[in-house]
Formats: sequence, C-alpha cells, structure tokens
Amino acid sequence: MMIRLVAILSCIALAACQPADGTYLMRGAGTELNAQRAGGTSRELYAYMSIMCADAGLTPASATYVTGCPNRLDADGYKTMLQAGFNEINAGCRAYIQFVFEERMRERRFKSSVSAIQAFISGVLTLEDAGTRLFSYLILSSSAANAFYDASRIDPLQGMTVENILKIVNKRQVAFERAVASRAVTSSPQLVRVWREYQWICTPLSISSDFNNLAVATVDGRKVDFDEDARRLVDSITGTIARVTKFDPKVGLTPAPKVVSAEGAVSAIERALNPDDEVVKIQSALCVAPDRKFGRETRAAINIWRRMTSKDNKIDDATLNAGMSTDEVGYLVGTASCASLGFKTAVERGYVYDAPAREQNANTASIASGRAQNLLNIAQALGVNVSPGESQITPDMRQAIRKKRESEKLRKGDYIDYELFLALFK
Repeated sequence: MMIRLVAILSCIALAACQPADGTYLMRGAGTELNAQRAGGTSRELYAYMSIMCADAGLTPASATYVTGCPNRLDADGYKTMLQAGFNEINAGCRAYIQFVFEERMRERRFKSSVSAIQAFISGVLTLEDAGTRLFSYLILSSSAANAFYDASRIDPLQGMTVENILKIVNKRQVAFERAVASRAVTSSPQLVRVWREYQWICTPLSISSDFNNLAVATVDGRKVDFDEDARRLVDSITGTIARVTKFDPKVGLTPAPKVVSAEGAVSAIERALNPDDEVVKIQSALCVAPDRKFGRETRAAINIWRRMTSKDNKIDDATLNAGMSTDEVGYLVGTASCASLGFKTAVERGYVYDAPAREQNANTASIASGRAQNLLNIAQALGVNVSPGESQITPDMRQAIRKKRESEKLRKGDYIDYELFLALFK
C-alpha cells in the first residue's frame, strides 16, 4: 500500500514538472485548448465579421479596402451587424442542439480531445453553413470553449426533451434581443461581447440552470423574469445606467437646458454638439483656433483631415460636403489636441497620427508601425534622416519644411499644409 502511494505521488510530481511552452491553454477543467488554433480562430472571427459586413449590405462585396466595418460603424450599422450575428448564432444553436442529441443517441460521451463535439465546433460541420460558422468562431476564440466541452462530457441536458430545450432557449433569446434593441452598441468589442453572451444562452450549462430555476420558481410560486435578467446583462455590456427620477408635484418639472447649435452646423449630428465643449475639442484636435463655430477654416480642416485619413487620400465630393459623422465626432472629441501631439496642421496630424489609427482592423503594433512609416515618408521627401520608430516631427524636419516652403514659393513657415503635402509627394 505504501509503495502504491509513493508511486502515485511520484506520477503527480512528474506531471507537475511538464514544461508549459504555450502550445496548450491548460486553465479550466477538461479538454486542453490548442493556443495557436484559438488565436488563429480569433483572427478568423474578425475576418469573417468583414464578410458579414458585405452580407449585411454595409459594404460592397467586392471591396478590397473597407472603412468602418466592423470596427467603426454608426448606430444603424451596429444594429444591422448585431441582428446578422443573432441570425447566424440562432442557426448554429439549433445545429448544436440537434448534434448533441444525435450523439447522445449513439451513446457517445465526448471524452477525448479529438471527440465529435470538438470536430463539430472546429468547423467540420460548418463548411457549407455560414450560420454555424460564426457560432464555432465565437466558441474557439473565447474562454467559453472549455464550458462547451466540459458540459458536453457530463451532459447536463440528459432527460430533457428537445422541445423543452428549444422552448427555454427561445424565451431567453427573445428577452435578450428585446433588451439589446433598447440599448446602443457603440464599438466592435461590445458587439462581440453581446454575441458571446447571446450564444451562451445555448450552452448546456445555461439551459440546465434555466430549467432548474424554472422548476424551483414553480414550487415557490414565483416567476423567473427573463427580461429583467437580460436588461441587467446588456446594461453591464453597453455601459447603460438606469436612472429613476421622482416627480415632486410641489416643485414642478424642470426643463432640460437647451444648447444652442453651433453656427455653421450642417447636419443633425453637428447641430446636437455643444459649441463650448465638443466643437471646441474638434477644433483643438484639428489645429484650428477655437471659435465654437463650423466656419470656413474649421470646415476646411475637417475636409483636409478626411483626405489625410482616407485610403490613398481619395475621398468623394459627397463625403467632403457632408456634415461630420458620429464616428468622426467621437474620435476627434476623445483624442488629444493637435498641439499637444506636436503637430501644427490637420494635414500633419491626419497623415502621421490618425491615418494608421483609423485603418481597418488596426491594432497597437500596426498603428505604431504606420505612424513611424508615414513620418519616414515625409522625412525622405524632405531629405532628412530620422531615428527608427520616430513618430513626431523633429526640429530638423521643421527646418527642412521651412526651406521647402521657400523653394516652392509658399507662405513662410515650418508647417505642412495641403499645398506642401502635394508638393512633397507629387
């Protein structure tokens, strides 16, 4: 007995000493997740979201460069993508439930890392069905995958009929969709998080928990409020805070203060901006003297900035003549001032600093690399050397800009305006 105990302890010690090379994600009970595959599937998720943009009619199907989708959309765009994802997850959910019951009928227990359930989620059954493809991508690119595997191994749904499972799932889904419809999803991370929570409704653990809660509530004579549960969850994702204001008849109603629209505003979005706050921040971000108006100088700076941040500096006249979008306002209001970043014009800031940040699928590495490359392009056009990775205009560059403006017979100064930009890259 003592020898057997020593042997067991030795095996445990040896197992604990196995190297962790990052190939597998070992957290959580159950099946190991291949880290490289999970990372690849996460990239595939965002690539597939770009395809969804075309399927949802938000971008041309043939576009090789798409601005805004899925990372930067307006309110209507996020609603469209949200519903497109719900539709696909619904299809995947039903396929998943059908699969679990078919495997149960074959008396499989899904115990190995190459099990049928893993094959299903990995995409074997999703090659021809776009609906279940998003379902699989969301699982493999999130920590929810282990829950799917583990739940399938212990099969908590055993004994429940397909009809009851689908009934519970449908009630949860309808309540969740109602809650999301009344809230605003404003970013790609929120979009994916909402999808993940919506998909979680279809997991065996969630279904089993709902079934048990409904049974207990029936015994206690109370009702399970799916709508309230959904609202609470969606509020935590979208950052919405419910506020209740009590009405005092003795005091009366206090009307909300009216904000006078900024002079020169040409759209509902611009007219809704506070001239003393948002408009001033937009002007500060674009190196324009703050006068709280959408005057000629501010409008010119907006359009030049649009040119600098568009692909290959190409932008149609309709966009240039339109008022600012929600995305443009949100970006400029929430960013640092032009001067604090070391720039003197909207051209400098837009080309060097903002263009890489507003690329589709931009990340920290790509933004830093893009800013350094764009600054290097200017330096080379001026004949100035800069340090590798530099992303701010140096004193040597300012001096070279001054000389270049003189040689081009432009207004004196050490700044890059649109005329000089064209001269540098003609």
